[in-house]
Amino acid sequence: MSESDMTMAVTPSEKEFKEIERLDSRHSREPVILGNVAIDRNSLDAAAFTSAGQLLPYYSTHFLPGYSKAQVAWIGSVQPLMVFSPAVLTGRFFDVHGARIQSVSGTLIAFGAIVALSFSKEYYQLLLSHLCFGIAGGLVYAPSTAVAGHWFLKRRSTAVGIIVGGSGLGGVIYPICMKVMLDKLSFRNTMLFIAGCNLVLMAPGCVWMKARLPPKTPPPWRTLLKPWHDLRFVFLVLSCSTYGFGLLTGYFNAPTLATGNKLSPNLIAYSVAILQAGSFVGRIAYGMFADRFGVGPTFGSLAFSTSVTYYAFWTPNTGPVGTCFGLVLFGIFSGAWFTLAASATAHISPPEELGSRIGMMWTSIAIPVLLGPVISGYLVSAAGESRFTYAGIFAGSTMLISGLLYVAPHLWRLVRRSKESNAA
Repeated sequence: MSESDMTMAVTPSEKEFKEIERLDSRHSREPVILGNVAIDRNSLDAAAFTSAGQLLPYYSTHFLPGYSKAQVAWIGSVQPLMVFSPAVLTGRFFDVHGARIQSVSGTLIAFGAIVALSFSKEYYQLLLSHLCFGIAGGLVYAPSTAVAGHWFLKRRSTAVGIIVGGSGLGGVIYPICMKVMLDKLSFRNTMLFIAGCNLVLMAPGCVWMKARLPPKTPPPWRTLLKPWHDLRFVFLVLSCSTYGFGLLTGYFNAPTLATGNKLSPNLIAYSVAILQAGSFVGRIAYGMFADRFGVGPTFGSLAFSTSVTYYAFWTPNTGPVGTCFGLVLFGIFSGAWFTLAASATAHISPPEELGSRIGMMWTSIAIPVLLGPVISGYLVSAAGESRFTYAGIFAGSTMLISGLLYVAPHLWRLVRRSKESNAA
């Protein structure tokens, strides 16, 4: 395939997107965004996704004192595995049937999973509860990010940023609520309260979250092979997969970093909330940056920025100020990555393939986000005294490789153009 052919294969139809923008009205889009905020904010952060760092130490202390950090990490890791692994199926389902069925099913399963978690004490019970909650998140996550591509062209990244920003906001509120309630209430009552809040806050999304395009006949399964002829999509997926190894390592291990760096008990207790505050800012701000400066360059900078943060602030002992700064920076860059991964995929995708392509991208990181925190748990144990040195080097290196994979096709194109210019 020639370079011009490759470009044509990955360039979205501007005419189709502009038609969507023309037919759409401001008032019809706002409920969609609010619905997605309601769904996304709670589907990922209510119980233990990016907030797992708040719950895993509690499990280790109260329920699983005889288990290692790596063993307990499996409980948190199985949830994002179930969120991301079915994304290729849920994305395809969204392309065909829209978002309503998945949003309702995901809301009900999420409620049931947290209720089940409230009665859990044994390892297998905690594992199954988190697994079910992950299934709920998997039903709604890919559609909630893909649907913005149906409604927005010029401000797509900003729209996605607002949607996933709801998740970041939930990541700030829920750890604080859990900390306060677990100090005063039982684990069961705390989780039942969160389950009720989840149901109330996710319910509006079941009504408002909808696709712009009408239902259509399912395309043949072989159409899933078509995007893999697009080199930019291939390297984007490889980059996202590698990023996944270090993505949740920080979220799950924020208290570990704070403990190893000898922070005060209060800072340790709120370390996840500090990180999530940065994540909320990154999710919103970088969506606007991408619309202003371009999705490709903005997204391409994030892996390198996260790598530097891991190396500079998570690997050495930087003291209380440096540790808090490192938590905030990691939150900003990783939160921005959550926003722009879907936008970067949509940027190089035809509108009729948005759900499938974004689904395949999210599915590609399922195994890495499962293994990353577990590997880091072993590395923390190997370092001793809750030190994050080895785990920080591992996570920073995966981020660096991710950045290099993303820019590889762009560098190759520059090299080819340079050679062609010299030959001419």
